[in-house]
Amino acid sequence: MCNGSSRAGRYVILFALLSAVYHSNLRPVASGDSLPASLIPFSVILDKSISLDRFGPYITEHVWYGSKVILNKRGHWYSRYPIAGPLLATPLYLPLAFIPGIDKQPPGTLISIARVGEKIAAVFLASAAAMALLLLLRRVTSDWAAWMLTLLFAFGTANWSTSSQALWPHTFGQLAIIGCLCAVDRWSAGDPRVSPYWIAGAFAACAVAIRPTNVTLLPALALALFLRPARPMYYVRVFVPVILATAPVLVYNLAVFRSASGQYPVKLGEHLWDGLLGVLISPGRGLLVYTPIVIFALAAFAPHVRALREQHWLLVIVATMFLVSHIVLISLWPFWWGGYCWGPRLLTEAVVPFMILLAVGWQVIASNGWKWAFAGTALYCCFVQALGVYCYPKGRWDSLPVSVNDDPSRLWDWADNPLVRTAQGGVVWEPYAIVAAAAKGGLPAAAKKLKELEINPF
Repeated sequence: MCNGSSRAGRYVILFALLSAVYHSNLRPVASGDSLPASLIPFSVILDKSISLDRFGPYITEHVWYGSKVILNKRGHWYSRYPIAGPLLATPLYLPLAFIPGIDKQPPGTLISIARVGEKIAAVFLASAAAMALLLLLRRVTSDWAAWMLTLLFAFGTANWSTSSQALWPHTFGQLAIIGCLCAVDRWSAGDPRVSPYWIAGAFAACAVAIRPTNVTLLPALALALFLRPARPMYYVRVFVPVILATAPVLVYNLAVFRSASGQYPVKLGEHLWDGLLGVLISPGRGLLVYTPIVIFALAAFAPHVRALREQHWLLVIVATMFLVSHIVLISLWPFWWGGYCWGPRLLTEAVVPFMILLAVGWQVIASNGWKWAFAGTALYCCFVQALGVYCYPKGRWDSLPVSVNDDPSRLWDWADNPLVRTAQGGVVWEPYAIVAAAAKGGLPAAAKKLKELEINPF
C-alpha cells in the first residue's frame, strides 16, 4: 500500500513539474493553424455545434490569416484542419459552461480567452503524454532508465516546444499513439485477453482521425498481427474501431470539403530524397539537427540487447515500421518543413517510437563507451527545445527576409538558420511584462500593456 502511494506521489510530482515548466514561458507558442482547434470546444459547449459560426465573421474581418484557417460552406464556418482532436479534448473545457455570462461575450474576447485555454489544454495533454510514456517505458527498461527517458521526452523533444505550447494535431496524436503502443506491448507479453486488441484499435482509430498522416500506424499493426500470427478475429478487433472512427471523418470531409482527405493534399511530392534529407539534416528543420538524440535509437538493434528485443518484439516491430513509414510519408509531403514552426514539427509523432527504441537499447547506451556522449547530446536537445519555448519566434527567421514557404531553399542556409537567428533574437519577455502589469493593476492594466506592446492575441 505504501509503495503504491509513494509511486502515485512521484507521478503527481512529475505531472506538476511538467505543467510548471511547460507554463513557464507564460504564453502559447501558437500558430494560425491551431486557432480553429482552440475555438471548437467553445463552439461545442456554447453553441452545441462543430461549426465556428460564432467566430467566423469576426475572424475573417480582424485576423489577416483568417481565410487560410477557416472555410465558409453554405453559410457556416468550419475549420480547415481535422476536428477530431479538439472534439476529444472538449471535456477539458467543460468548466466554461459554469462561467456566468460567457456566452454573451463578444467573439474577440472569447478568442483571446481561447488562446489562453489552448495553452492550458496543450500543457495538460503534453504532460499526460509524458506520464503515459513513462508507464510504457517502465515495462521495457529499468525504472531509473524509464524516468530518465521520460524527462528527455518531456524536455528534449518536440513534446516541449510543440505539443505543450499549442493545440497542434500532434498534441492530441502523441497521446493516442502511446496508448496504441502500450496495448501492442501486451500482445508481445502473450496477454490472453481480447481487450489489448480492442484498445490498440481504439487508440489507432483516434490517432488516424486526429491526423491523417498517422495512417502509417495501420500497416505496422497489420504486420505485427501477421507475424504473431493472429487469428482473423484479432484483425477485426484492431481494425473495426479504425473503420468506425474513419467513417464520420470521411462524411465530414466530403460534406465540407468535397474531398475524402479534407484539406490535406491527395497527391504527394515526387522528390523523396530531397524531402528525406530535409526532414533529417537540414539546418532549418532537420531532426538530427534539432533532436540528434534519436540517433542512439540504433542501439535497440545491437546484439547485446537481443533478449530484451525478443521479449518486446511486436512493440519493436510496430515502433520501427511506424517510424520509418512516417518519416517517408512526411518526406513526400509537399510542405515537408511544416510552414512557420520550430524544428521538425511534422515529425513530432515519430518521437514516441524513437523513445521506445531508446529504452530497448538502454543497456548499450548506458555503457561506458556511450553514456557521456548520450548525456551531452541530451543536454543539447534540451537547450534547442528551450530556444523554441522561450525565444521563438524572435529573429523572425520563418518570414524574413522572405517567407520560407515562398523560398524553401532557405531551409539549407547554414549561415542564417533558425537556431542562430532565434538565439540572437533573445527571450520573448513581453508575457512577463504583461503578467507583472496584471499583478499590479489587474486585468485593465494587463490589457493596456498588451496594447502598448502591440501584441495581437490572435
